[in-house]
Amino acid sequence: MRLRLESTSHDIAHHAKGCIAAVYVIDISRLSHLPGYAMLPGLKEKIYQLMREEGKQATQYAEDLARMINVPCQKIVVQGNPSIEILKSAREIEADLIVIGSMGRTGFEKILLGSVAEKVVLQSSIPVLMIKEDGN
Repeated sequence: MRLRLESTSHDIAHHAKGCIAAVYVIDISRLSHLPGYAMLPGLKEKIYQLMREEGKQATQYAEDLARMINVPCQKIVVQGNPSIEILKSAREIEADLIVIGSMGRTGFEKILLGSVAEKVVLQSSIPVLMIKEDGN
């Protein structure tokens, strides 16, 4: 889905002569449910650093794709609640459109975890294009 999401957003930016803001949100709140997470010294910081590095790599990937089609790209890596931070970033950069991927969770997993994409769609004052995972 990653390539599908990014190629769609890059195509839109290219044809609209716009730019991309690649936003990656580090959500450490979900880690507190892991056994031993709070008890092991240094584990929290190590996991945070790994997630931050993953965010840097993901946003760099988006920037590399944008560069190939001469579209400017701003990389944003933040920590917090994903839907809140995505909406906040979109407002701060005055985005015209939010393009977001949907993991396609259903049933009990969706009830427990919720859907970041769904929250963004419902709470955004900016138009949102949701790209659903196709299973590949």
